[in-house]
Amino acid sequence: MRLGPSELRLVRRLSLDPSLRQADLARELGISRSAVNQVWKRLEQERNLIVRGNMDLGRLGLQLIFGWASGLETSDVLDKFSRWLHTNSLVSRMTRSVMSSTMDGRIYFEAIVPLGDQHTWFTSQVARFQKRPYSLSVSWSTASTIAYSLNPGLYDGEQWRFSNDFRLEASIGAAKSYVDVLPVVNTVSQSKVQNTDLSDIVVASAIEKDFHATGHEVRELFETYGVSRPSNRTIRRKLEKMRGLATPYVHIDRVGLNQKLLVCLKDPSPGGSPLSRLLHAQVGTFPKAHIVSGGGLTVLDLEIPETVDWLTMSQILSTLSGNTSEICTFIANRNDIEKRLENVVSLIAQRTPDE
Repeated sequence: MRLGPSELRLVRRLSLDPSLRQADLARELGISRSAVNQVWKRLEQERNLIVRGNMDLGRLGLQLIFGWASGLETSDVLDKFSRWLHTNSLVSRMTRSVMSSTMDGRIYFEAIVPLGDQHTWFTSQVARFQKRPYSLSVSWSTASTIAYSLNPGLYDGEQWRFSNDFRLEASIGAAKSYVDVLPVVNTVSQSKVQNTDLSDIVVASAIEKDFHATGHEVRELFETYGVSRPSNRTIRRKLEKMRGLATPYVHIDRVGLNQKLLVCLKDPSPGGSPLSRLLHAQVGTFPKAHIVSGGGLTVLDLEIPETVDWLTMSQILSTLSGNTSEICTFIANRNDIEKRLENVVSLIAQRTPDE
């Protein structure tokens, strides 16, 4: 379904500054607020348009553990690992490969984990799969940077002007020499884990889901979780504080990005991978991207048009990765698990005595 001119104009302007509210957009676009609201509502209903918040989880007492497991496509152990991820309430994302550049089966996962006994338990369970009798190949680490990006400037409402041929290689390759001075945008560095109040996490879960969440919506969340609700004034103050810990980004579906491609990069060299830094700096080169890195691992999660040859992209990125890096790309149909921070909050709330 084609994106109309008014819809495309709004999405493009919003993607340049996702913090803009509808009144701000009306002024920027030179149209009435009611016109903006009408277009926004249509995009909400038809394309799931929303402005989400990319959070500094460390300030909330949380860490994002991410990584991937690999094995034969018919591996029973890989299936067992998949089932374990499905039953684990801390797991926020899981994606299983349909086909990979290394001709094996791959499972990518993310988990939002509170520091303490739950963190110890989760990491010990991942490590258990690495040992006998499973002996599963699992690479995992704690995220130090997380980014989201949408570039509707490549979109005319029907077709994406995204090329995966030599022009992409030339564009990224040219930036390689300047990677240390290129600005990194839309990326949130994760702070060292700090103690925080449960009410802060509740408010943060609202901001992560909807950057423009209202006080009324947050009050309803406290009721949902069964957590003692602060005063309205305190909630307003916490909303302002939590927005300060988040970087807003635009989420939208059904815009012709029907192919999911994940790039898994492992580079244990001191100082990290130059390609990882380059991908963070050049994440806006791609139509829609999510990138996580930390501890020598980087995962680039892309949504691209079906017309793009993913094997060609794999070869381009492999060439750019250098000899010290291990790289694998794989295509997937969808995320088998896709949860938000609010799912972890309910678990924390159950384990936290009400004050």
